[in-house]
Amino acid sequence: MASFAQRFDAFAELMRLGNCFMAGIAVLIGFFLAQGTDLNLALIGFGVAFLVCGAGQAINDYFDAKIDAKLSKKRPIPSKRILPAEALYFSLALFLVGIIAAIYINQMALLIAIIMALLLFAYPAFMNKIKYAGNVVVALGTAITFIFGAAAAGNVPALVVVLALSAFFSNMAREITKDIQDLKKDKGTKVTLPMKTKKANYIVAVYYTFAILFGIGAFVLFSLSYFYLIFTIIGAIIFIYSAKKLYNKKPVQSQSLSKKGMLVSLLAFILAGLK
Repeated sequence: MASFAQRFDAFAELMRLGNCFMAGIAVLIGFFLAQGTDLNLALIGFGVAFLVCGAGQAINDYFDAKIDAKLSKKRPIPSKRILPAEALYFSLALFLVGIIAAIYINQMALLIAIIMALLLFAYPAFMNKIKYAGNVVVALGTAITFIFGAAAAGNVPALVVVLALSAFFSNMAREITKDIQDLKKDKGTKVTLPMKTKKANYIVAVYYTFAILFGIGAFVLFSLSYFYLIFTIIGAIIFIYSAKKLYNKKPVQSQSLSKKGMLVSLLAFILAGLK
């Protein structure tokens, strides 16, 4: 029988804590860019994003358990460290607690939390074989965390919307890059954009272009600091290099660069509040 520590590690892996933490950071960025001052609301917002993100990861693994079992036995459910029913109830509990916590913020934040929870549940439950629909849900989920953070502060300034759009397009590019990388693995189980068109790499380049334009546009429109601009340009260069690697049929390297570019862009978003 697994020890408590082993069970804890399995559920933590199911949630993908790193992704949950990054979702919480995005909420804090949105909150402070919206001039939020109540730290209690900021912490609750962080917790809501953390829980809803973890719930989304867990429910995805629940519905993908059979596919994951064919590809790898290391995930919590295929490895039998967590039973499918446990993953389902755990996910639903996280969704519920996250939504209840959002009640203590405000109605706008609550509505966003409910919408995101429904999307994260609906994709693996009803659209999991259409992976390009999931690309949109994942990218939207990342972008909306900034909006949610601003909503927690009581208003959603145009700056946060523009940065959220930049995040949406860079995440769309990364999601499609992952699908190009996993093209062989996904065949027979899911329908992805690279299966529908041979020009998926060009679509990635277009998404990166929009991400860069919105990022630089934020500097021009809102007179942001040069620190923000420097990191935005560095991120843009990494995205361009990532697109080039993909064009040269090196999706693994492109994917790695994409992650680095998104991290640099996140640092730029943090610096957007400096004057």
